[in-house]
Formats: sequence, C-alpha cells, structure tokens
Amino acid sequence: MQQFHVNISNEQAITASLFYAAKSDILLLILPAAGVVQSFYRKFAEFLQANHISTITFDYSGIGRSLQGPIRAENCRLADWGARDLEALLSYAIKTYPTHKIVLLGHSIGGQLIGLAPSAFKAGKVILVAAQSGYWKFWKGRNQIRMWANWHLVVPLLTKAVGYLPAKKFSRMENLPKNVAADWAEWCRTPHYLFGHITPENLFFDRINCPLVSISIEDDRYAPQKSVAWLTAKFKQADTKSLLFCSANFEVAKIGHFALFTDAFRDSIWKTLLEEVRT
Repeated sequence: MQQFHVNISNEQAITASLFYAAKSDILLLILPAAGVVQSFYRKFAEFLQANHISTITFDYSGIGRSLQGPIRAENCRLADWGARDLEALLSYAIKTYPTHKIVLLGHSIGGQLIGLAPSAFKAGKVILVAAQSGYWKFWKGRNQIRMWANWHLVVPLLTKAVGYLPAKKFSRMENLPKNVAADWAEWCRTPHYLFGHITPENLFFDRINCPLVSISIEDDRYAPQKSVAWLTAKFKQADTKSLLFCSANFEVAKIGHFALFTDAFRDSIWKTLLEEVRT
C-alpha cells in the first residue's frame, strides 16, 4: 500500500492509498460512505490487489487523513466531495494510468457523488453498493420517524451547537464538517434529494453510459430498496443491472449496510464484487 496526495486546490489536498497490482489493467476507485474512513475498505482493497485489481481508497476532504487542521475550521460542502474531491482523484487516475480501465465503486453516498464529477463518464464501469436517496419518506414506520428526527432535529441542532457533527459520539461514523452535515440534512429533507439543491449544469448522471451494477441489500436499514432504485434510475443512459443481496443466499444472519466490506464476506460477497469489477 502506497499513500499519496491529490491536490484539490492550491492550498489543499486529499489523502489516498494505492494498492497496486502489477499485472492489472483495471484500476478501481472506492468511494466511501459518508463519514467512513478509507481504512475501513483496506482489507477489501488488499483482497482485490491479491486478485490482480489495482485499487485506490481515499478520504473526502474534512474526513480522516484528509482533515487538515481543526474540523470546526473546515468549510467544504457535501457537493465538493463529488465535484471537487472525486473529480480530482479521477483526473489523477486517468492521467497516471491511461491504459487502465477505470471502475468506480460507490458505497452509499459515494455512489450518489459519482454524478457530481464531470469526468465520471470516462469510467469503464460503475458499481453502486447501497447507493440511495436519503429522503426520509423512503423509510417506513418507526424508522421513518427516526429519519425525520435525524434530519429535522438531531443533525441540524447538534451541528449548530458544536460547530461540526460529533458523529463519533453516537455512531461508527467520523465527525463531519459543519457544512457537510448541514447539506446532508437539507438533502434528506427534500423529496428530490440532491437534485433539489444542485443546478442541472452541475449534474452529470445523464452523461454516464457505461455498464452499471446497482446492488441493494435486503436487510439494509440505511438504504431501503425503493431508495436505491430511485437513485439508480437517475443514471438514465447507463446499461444498468440491479442485484439484490439476501442474507439467506449467503448463509448468514445479516448483511446490513456496512458488513459486506468486512472480511467475513471474503469468500462470498467479495468474490461476487470481484467478478463485477473484472467484467
């Protein structure tokens, strides 16, 4: 594993890690879920490297190793993670590995952000893993009440009070910069999600026309199947295939939103993802 930096402005860079496979002609970029640091995907990246797939992981600005200085001073917006961070990484990958097929794997919000990067259409394939709309009405029953409370009360009030979202105190997530948390909450209160807040000229979903695989997970409480289908439909020009992962098919009690990237699924889901990356 080789750590490196990609400039996103004259004063700022994001931190990434390369897992290089010498015999590979594919380069996979893993786009993390919100508040998830790149080290979470390290074992999966090493698995891909061992199977002759070069892989890059990274941290969005204001997160993990890409956080520069106090988090209260970080002013990046949520859209910047796609339009600026991912775009810079894509440009680096295309320039540095011109003969490689670029594959984008977006986990959760990572899949949403693909459509904000102008160069995303240059990818040879897109894999969405539990990438969804966060609009609270996609949830049902008590979960809908919980999501409404998160986006209307908990996240806005905590962020305003602390100066950032102290997510580490109540979840597995990293703390989020104030503008990222505020934007996320605003998107999730809006029926059209990010499409209600970003102008059409800054949306590039329609330019992506490569093969696209969208994966939903039966027991995923963070990405209901209808919310995944809603986002997948925004990639109107892509050659789309949808897959549903069910715990019974993998002989486990639960998969959920995050666990499929842990090595408990090395001999099952990881092999399925590997095949999708290769084809």
